Amino acid sequence: MGIEARVKPLPGHQISVEQQRLMSVDGLLPSKVMRPEDAGDAAAGLRLCDLGPAAVIVWGGGTQMRLGSVPRRYEIAFSTEGMTRMLEYQPADLTCRVEAGMRLTDLQATLAAQGQRLPLDPPRPERATVGGMVAANANGLGRARYGTVRDWVIGIAVAYPSGKVARAGGKVVKNVAGYDLMKLHIGALGTLGVVAEVNFKVQARPEAQATVLGHFDAALPAIGAATSLARQYLAPSAAIVIDRHVLWACGLTADWRWALALKLEGYGREVDAARDLAVRAVRDAGGRVEGQDIPAAFWDAARDWSAPPDEVVLLRAITPVGKLPAVVAAIPADAQTLSQPASGIVDLRLPAATAATGLKGLRAAAGEEGQVVVLSAPASVKPGLDVWGPPPPGFPIMRALKQALDPNGIVNPGRFVGGI
Repeated sequence: MGIEARVKPLPGHQISVEQQRLMSVDGLLPSKVMRPEDAGDAAAGLRLCDLGPAAVIVWGGGTQMRLGSVPRRYEIAFSTEGMTRMLEYQPADLTCRVEAGMRLTDLQATLAAQGQRLPLDPPRPERATVGGMVAANANGLGRARYGTVRDWVIGIAVAYPSGKVARAGGKVVKNVAGYDLMKLHIGALGTLGVVAEVNFKVQARPEAQATVLGHFDAALPAIGAATSLARQYLAPSAAIVIDRHVLWACGLTADWRWALALKLEGYGREVDAARDLAVRAVRDAGGRVEGQDIPAAFWDAARDWSAPPDEVVLLRAITPVGKLPAVVAAIPADAQTLSQPASGIVDLRLPAATAATGLKGLRAAAGEEGQVVVLSAPASVKPGLDVWGPPPPGFPIMRALKQALDPNGIVNPGRFVGGI
């Protein structure tokens, strides 16, 4: 007999060559596309794929699609573009419930009309979706001040290959029932199911905002100043240490070796006091405070720097703050760097030719307490990189959960830690 043919045709809709190109993942192309309209429709669609079985890769805005290992298979592009509604919004309760395909800019615009916001700002918010932000645990530059995605999600609905929709959490801030199920899916890269709806708590927008910019001859004094300010009551809402190449990419042309940029938010009097505190901290650390105007798009460019074009390799080191000096010392000379010292995060862009060597050196510097992952890499380079590094101690539990919730391994197969 010849090669056994698939008994059932692939579910979903035909996809054009242009759509295939746009929805490729690490060089793999989908054969069909699904565009569910709500959580129930998403679960029904996943069930059809599971019966195939047909491998599904979940698509939102595409901003995090370079994260993860090369998929083992890819047959169905599972798009959330039809799930973009604000389902509930209670401004007085500071809560909302939205579908996973809603763009971050649309969510923030709706909240802003009521003087509120979600203090999470992942890269490319005009494209990034709520579901993608949750699946990738993409927090933005305010992590040290405002926390992570987990701190703002109070409820979640997930569609599983079984055809069922599971809900956890609730609609009010004090309701924590099902919190562990929420944590299970935040940062799991959609490997267990498709995030269909998310409940958030939100906050009032700040009254005032300012930026303090200082420059230094070395990275460590700038990191020390940022770390010191993070411990203050009037802590910056964002603090980044960047080299001159990143500074230029953010719209400033000064030839400074290192710069410390501080975003200050709050009531007007708080911002004034925080500015004085920040200026003193920069000067006490040996830096010079600049009085020049900051481009309006500076913080947007800094936020988006960690979502680079295809040809760039981007690494992220996450480490205890006390280990940062060792990680900084291991940064290759040909790297471009943006650090969030108070969060223990260092993002690096590296040439493809030196990426593997740089990755190895950074992992050695981060040690067992840290982690270095590949956030982005060209399709031609990624197979030669160990994207996630060694699996964590709890990996057998992760693998068992994958087997229980996705026994046929159809959802994002092979992209997450340990190839699950």
